[in-house]
Amino acid sequence: MELGLKDKCALVMASSSGLGKAIAAEMAREGANVMLFSPFAEQLAEAQEDIYKETGRKPAVFTGSITAPGDIKALVKETADKFGPVYALVNNTGGPKPGPFDAFDDAAWQEAYELCLLSYIRTIREVLPQMRENGGGRILCSTSSSVKAVLDNLILSNTFRMGVVGLAKTLSQELGRDNILVNVIAPGRIGTARIDQLDKIRAEKAGISVEELQKKAFAGIPLGRYGKPEEYGKLAAFLCAPSNTFITGQTVLVDGGMVKAI
Repeated sequence: MELGLKDKCALVMASSSGLGKAIAAEMAREGANVMLFSPFAEQLAEAQEDIYKETGRKPAVFTGSITAPGDIKALVKETADKFGPVYALVNNTGGPKPGPFDAFDDAAWQEAYELCLLSYIRTIREVLPQMRENGGGRILCSTSSSVKAVLDNLILSNTFRMGVVGLAKTLSQELGRDNILVNVIAPGRIGTARIDQLDKIRAEKAGISVEELQKKAFAGIPLGRYGKPEEYGKLAAFLCAPSNTFITGQTVLVDGGMVKAI
């Protein structure tokens, strides 16, 4: 299927590794001009080279903090200067610290809010003028399967990821007439470093090996395995593409059928 992303400008946040990198790679494979963003310069350079080897298209890179308003402003400006108006924005970030309610003070809650919700608000605010002037665009917000079924020991993530859903749904209503489609994509258990970290914590808490814990996890997923980052990336690329003409305001899970909630 021709997605229509060729030479479109795509900005992918938190894209030096994991799901962000996978999304960026799929968009580059579809011919988009991709800007990678991360605070980790060395990882960014590696991701840039990996994507170039995989797709034949070399993304640009910008090093900065997703929680720094000045960095976001500079990022969007440089992206537009290099590739033209941003057509597709992929909001993405690593998760906040795991732990129960009693583990976190005000500072931890504020940090999680700025990481998981306010950063998305800031990037959207910066790209909207470009999208409006250019006749439309696509905004995709990556969250977690916790927006459908909360996850144990992840109260910070559970709380602020739900805020992203409310933000995206409201924006889909406000921006539809501008031909700006806004959706949420939510991973279940995809094989990334984040899942490895959480599995290690869960295994230690349960007093079992990571292998044993994952075997039990696979049993709870109808497809019997964790997802692959590229599977997540392919759906993200479609939702961000001109070929997606009528899907907006939706939250789509990529979880192999794991979440049983309707």
